[in-house]
Amino acid sequence: MAVVGVIASCDTKYHEVQFVQKKIKMSGNSPLILDVSTGPHIPMRADVSREEILAMGGYTWEQVHAMDKSGAIAAMTESISKMLLKLVGEKKIDGVMGMGGLQNTVMCSAALRLLPIGFPKIICSTIASGYRYFDTVVGDKDIMVVPSIVDFAGMNPVNEAVLGNTVSALIGMVTYGGKRIDTHGEKYIATTLMGITNDTVMRASDELTARGRKMISFHSTGIGGRVMESMIREGVISAVMDLSLHEMTAEYLGDYGYSKGADNRLCAAAEMGIPALICPGGIDFACLRKEELLKDEEDRGYVWHNQDLTHTRLYESEILDITHTIVERLNRSKGKTEVILPMGGLRTMSYPGEFFYKPETIQKMRQIFEADLKPEIVFKAYDLNFCDPEFADICAQEMEALLNEAEGSRKESA
Repeated sequence: MAVVGVIASCDTKYHEVQFVQKKIKMSGNSPLILDVSTGPHIPMRADVSREEILAMGGYTWEQVHAMDKSGAIAAMTESISKMLLKLVGEKKIDGVMGMGGLQNTVMCSAALRLLPIGFPKIICSTIASGYRYFDTVVGDKDIMVVPSIVDFAGMNPVNEAVLGNTVSALIGMVTYGGKRIDTHGEKYIATTLMGITNDTVMRASDELTARGRKMISFHSTGIGGRVMESMIREGVISAVMDLSLHEMTAEYLGDYGYSKGADNRLCAAAEMGIPALICPGGIDFACLRKEELLKDEEDRGYVWHNQDLTHTRLYESEILDITHTIVERLNRSKGKTEVILPMGGLRTMSYPGEFFYKPETIQKMRQIFEADLKPEIVFKAYDLNFCDPEFADICAQEMEALLNEAEGSRKESA
């Protein structure tokens, strides 16, 4: 029998909590109700009271009751996060669900995002709909999200169906899933790709896989790069073939655009000292939604990637600024690092006569790399386009050589 945590405000969502509680018991499992209510009403009895939860954060109910709403929510968010980490760390729960509106979603999401990837977690939320920014709900973790469809204001046929499915999904994860990340001692290489770099990265990855290397790919459109950086720091990733630095354009533009959210790219590998093969693939454009188009969009030039997104050219000065940032971050590297630059183009649509063909800019990038990278970092330029199969083969060869060199160094020092 599994123990399933349920995070909810037991002062206002008591009908919904009772329904979920009953559903979990009917499945043969045990519910653990965690009350995160911050309002003035007396809540229904919970397995873990709001007073117990607040004590985890160093607060009393009297203190929180005297706070304004934002202060109370902040205190409860801190406290439920600590409580949930304790319960999971002590293996006292096997999965957890949250439910509610904006307030509960914020608190639940903050707590669930601290849990390891693979641990069963789900939120049924009123804000999981429309144009809400999804990052506030899932962040960089595998939180399953269910739109509540209707508000939480008593039971009805709609939320009976939705909450019933939410509980069933969580029970399914607890029963048949729940596998944590375990590399079993294998060394995994991270790589980054997106549509405009996909074929080259996949060809290089396939070649490395054929050589016995283990690969994990990350979609470099905001969340992918952030997750990769996190997993490098957690020790899941032992080397990186980072060929798609496009997320750095969103960071440069002030965390703006479709690919925002992955600030401080390149820093984790540098800090951890793992082998890194770097190519500035995709740093020559911004990916923007229709409503995000820049004031000088027409001057810059753009193409429609699909009906909702444009690929907007960056000015040369911006590309060179980003190149300087790449150099500055790589120069912090403690491990074996190599930069490779395809002189013929950095993405699809960058062959002669095509929209993103900018050989003069790439030549200036080369000059920056050659002048400013520290001597320990290898730099190589090739008269190829990023999308040439030959360049993909070079990526695989250079990555393999970096790995062999790093492995040789470890054997010598052992």
